[in-house]
Amino acid sequence: MRVSVHVAELDLIVNVDVSPDCTVADLKAAVACEFPDGDPRDITRAKVLKDAKQIPDASSLRDAGVVQDDLLIVSLGASGGESIASADARALAADGSAVDAQAMMESFRGNAGTLEALRRQGGSELVDCIEANDVEGFQRMMREMRKRMLAAREQEAEEMALMTSDPFDVEAQRKIEERIRQEQVLGNFATAMEETPEAFAQVVMLYVDLEVNGVALKAFVDSGAQMSIMSVTCARQCGLERLIDKRFSGIAKGVGTQNIIGRVHQAPMKVGEHFLPCAITVLEKEQDMDFIFGLDMLRRHACSIDLRKNALVIGSVDVELPFLSESEIGKTAQEAFQGKAPEAAIPTPSAAVPTPSPAVPTPSTTPSSSSAHDEEKIARLTALGFSRQQVIDALNATSGNEEFAGALLFG
Repeated sequence: MRVSVHVAELDLIVNVDVSPDCTVADLKAAVACEFPDGDPRDITRAKVLKDAKQIPDASSLRDAGVVQDDLLIVSLGASGGESIASADARALAADGSAVDAQAMMESFRGNAGTLEALRRQGGSELVDCIEANDVEGFQRMMREMRKRMLAAREQEAEEMALMTSDPFDVEAQRKIEERIRQEQVLGNFATAMEETPEAFAQVVMLYVDLEVNGVALKAFVDSGAQMSIMSVTCARQCGLERLIDKRFSGIAKGVGTQNIIGRVHQAPMKVGEHFLPCAITVLEKEQDMDFIFGLDMLRRHACSIDLRKNALVIGSVDVELPFLSESEIGKTAQEAFQGKAPEAAIPTPSAAVPTPSPAVPTPSTTPSSSSAHDEEKIARLTALGFSRQQVIDALNATSGNEEFAGALLFG
């Protein structure tokens, strides 16, 4: 069985796979292997606590009432009564309530990171009770969490017993395979959160300052856009509307569609102290990015996106335009890409004009609502023991990402 062990002095949590007949002394030896290199503390003298009660070293885990996924506290005793008090502060009774609710809330309040993690994992009501010093509400929430955890364990055990009752049943094997896959996904997610948490942060898109026809713009640099594009409103502000060649009208298809009203074949674009000619395809609808600097102009002017220098290097005139910071870009432009994955657009020529339209990628549409979530995702997550509404709420909170939603539910 698997047991979680919290070493109070090191703020270390160790998950150990042990036999129920394993003694406490053997458990301490296994935990000692996870200590940081060079740590001088002697775990053989440590106290192992379950529900605020010490377990003798000679006792087996089975005799001590330790079961699957139980949490044990190890107090090394290096700082005397203080360390034991710290361990006792987070001790739980059998029903899941805190042995000393006031001490546990004080312990949580002293760690802002823990409170934030609880809130992110759906424990906002528990955090509210802690911040309001509501002992009764805190204990009620703790007992409810314990009940939900025990119910989930029982359901999981029943499902596993059902799936393994007939090892040759194809459907049972499929469910076992899916459960193993989900565990691997969640394990991969936890590893990534621990080792590369920066991968979950929002990436700041690449914008540069430049001028088109004398008007200052924040241009979005997009090497995935075949053509440089601009909204008709922005073209009007830049004084380019009179130059739009409507023979190049058409429809841009990607995530959704956009009408192409035409093309400005050459507009003066100022980068640094230099002026460059720029061809711009104009879209009918308003969009969050005024101007997208696409691959056609990037290639024409021998540009390179240098992330080491954090700049767009324009080779034709040897100019470096620094990429703008998040504060310089502005909130509206950043929100245009939250939860979206732009795709390359496929142009469709206008019915009235045979001239083919340039391919232009358009911003993706708003993510689907909870009612439109993939039913397969919902089915896979509800199979883990959660209600349909819980699953939908988790998918909404994670923009439809199944792995993140699973981690949120299990958190």
